[in-house]
Amino acid sequence: MHGNEIVERLGVSHQRVRQLVIKLYAQGRVCFGDQNNPFWIIRLVDDRTPILSRDEERVLSAIPREYLTNAAKIRLAARVSENKIQKILDRLIADLLVEEFEGFQGNRVYRLTEAGKKHPQRIKTARRAEVPRLSVESDRVRKVLSIILDSGALRIRDVTDVLNIPRASINALMQYLKRKHLVKKTGPEFEAPYSLTDEGRAAVAEMTRRRAA
Repeated sequence: MHGNEIVERLGVSHQRVRQLVIKLYAQGRVCFGDQNNPFWIIRLVDDRTPILSRDEERVLSAIPREYLTNAAKIRLAARVSENKIQKILDRLIADLLVEEFEGFQGNRVYRLTEAGKKHPQRIKTARRAEVPRLSVESDRVRKVLSIILDSGALRIRDVTDVLNIPRASINALMQYLKRKHLVKKTGPEFEAPYSLTDEGRAAVAEMTRRRAA
């Protein structure tokens, strides 16, 4: 627990808390997260919760539990340098405080675990990393991807019939989605149906979640 949190909970002065903490430390009942600044973080000696550095604490506090975000957004929210962020994320993943997933176009995305959310150093009032922008965001794209997902695979003319979209428009849209690696043909035939790629399924799930939020 941070020294300032102890002050708030006990309703006593900083000086009094320092005196109590030093006494408990002498008795071997607490230990410090930073020997150069003992008042910063204090824990019971039998508490095995990993103590995080200040940078790790800021990164943990910036990562949301409710949605996935990427390293760039986390770095900006936590205000840590670019050459530190991946190393910190790897440490938090190893400690089972953060989980990693493959996002769109192979990018890695992150979310707090339940243990990370409950970690005593997670600052609840800290700025959270923003949601990354999707490569596609229109409602028409969401509808096209959703009906392909529901059907497993569809030909272009089937998509046209279901959504009542002009054939020329849906042809162009399907080629766009193919370039984005969201859909793929299920066979070499000219009119082979299209199915979703893993990225396409992830995009539908995220677009649906954001729409419902």
